[in-house]
Amino acid sequence: MKKFSVIKIAAALLLSQPVFLPGALGQAELEVLSGANRTLQVETSQGRLIRLPGRAETVFIADPTVADIQVKSPSLVYLSALKPGGTTLFAVDRNEQLLAQVTIKVTPDLVQLRHEIRTLYPDYDIAVSAVGSNVLVRGTVDSPLDAENIRRLAERTAGAPEVVLNQLNVASAGQINLRVRVAEITRDVQKQIGFNWTASKGGSFALSTFNTFNSNITQNTLTLAGNLGAFSLNTVIDALEQEGLLKILAEPNLTALTGETASFLAGGEFPILVPDSDGSVTIEFKQFGVSLAFTPTLITGGRINLHVRPEVSQLDNTNAVVLDTFQVPGLTTRRAETTVELGSGESFAIAGLIRNDVTHDVNKFPGLGDIPILGALFRSDDFQRDESELVIVVTPYVVKPVSSRRLALPTDGFAPTSDVERLLGKGMQRRNREVGEGVIVNEMGERVIGPVGFEFE
Repeated sequence: MKKFSVIKIAAALLLSQPVFLPGALGQAELEVLSGANRTLQVETSQGRLIRLPGRAETVFIADPTVADIQVKSPSLVYLSALKPGGTTLFAVDRNEQLLAQVTIKVTPDLVQLRHEIRTLYPDYDIAVSAVGSNVLVRGTVDSPLDAENIRRLAERTAGAPEVVLNQLNVASAGQINLRVRVAEITRDVQKQIGFNWTASKGGSFALSTFNTFNSNITQNTLTLAGNLGAFSLNTVIDALEQEGLLKILAEPNLTALTGETASFLAGGEFPILVPDSDGSVTIEFKQFGVSLAFTPTLITGGRINLHVRPEVSQLDNTNAVVLDTFQVPGLTTRRAETTVELGSGESFAIAGLIRNDVTHDVNKFPGLGDIPILGALFRSDDFQRDESELVIVVTPYVVKPVSSRRLALPTDGFAPTSDVERLLGKGMQRRNREVGEGVIVNEMGERVIGPVGFEFE
């Protein structure tokens, strides 16, 4: 049920005699009602003097929480706006005839909001107006951060986010290019020492030493082979130590608009079984590998607020789960999530994500390998310690698109040699093709390879 504020003129005049509002009445605008129905729009914390078309006996207002009234005389009423909303004022004479019906619309205090915006952002032309009980904010700003701050000012003034109509435009939506290097520094140590005995038919006696190389290890193995009648015994003496080095897992290069999210995945997906409530089983796929998600925001001064979430995961069969004869592998995951602020071209690193695995395997002849002292000739011990640390280096750049003529590919300027040139011994080589207008070339006439796709600011 609505509550009405009813004021009898005689009582109001007696009560209002000692009350003086020189500031409010001095600044209030005088509204003269010439007709019975009128509409007034008043801002919050502002007031209006209303002159009625006749002498009123009773004045009441529908919602006293939106606006309040004070009667100064039978024909003069002071209206005070309290909060945004709408209400109605009625005035009747002593014959209970309607003198005036005023529809009152209270809007937020836009005068104060305009003053705050002009003070904080004097270079912007921001228009603030009232549309019914809503606040309309229009204009163009340089950055999304300024637009967000102005929107928050409007919401605070309006008292509710849903009444703010935000029509602010950003002059140029900045683009952020993110270069990420994900490296794994491995400190793996593998040691093998012992004798491996194998028997096979045929062969002759030999003694040799050989080296085997791969990307980052060196193996030294001494092999003895002897012919004993119908069988030959091959003895491998293991004395091996391997040390791992650093390897780059991924180098994603992503570009996103300010405020938007970009993601990257270098890896794969594996199926997992998910039982339903009705007993049936569905198959879902879970991602693994090197992934990256980041959300950049261009702020004042060309600086970048960056929320980044890198993750490195790999399959782990030691923690696998068997479900209905179906084996689901586990995941070993290293993840980091942080928010930083830095300038274009500046970098930050995330480190300390360490994994440490130790394994020890023993191979031996049954019985002979357990003999004290002599048993060492019939067994082989393999010890392996895998320790790795994940290092992530992130570098954002503020970029803008460029003309396609200024883009270069690694294959630009390459032309295979002809059959005659290969017969003359020139082989496969690079030759310079004609380059287009605006392409930067060096003294040799070769195209200079530069940033692909964007210019750095």
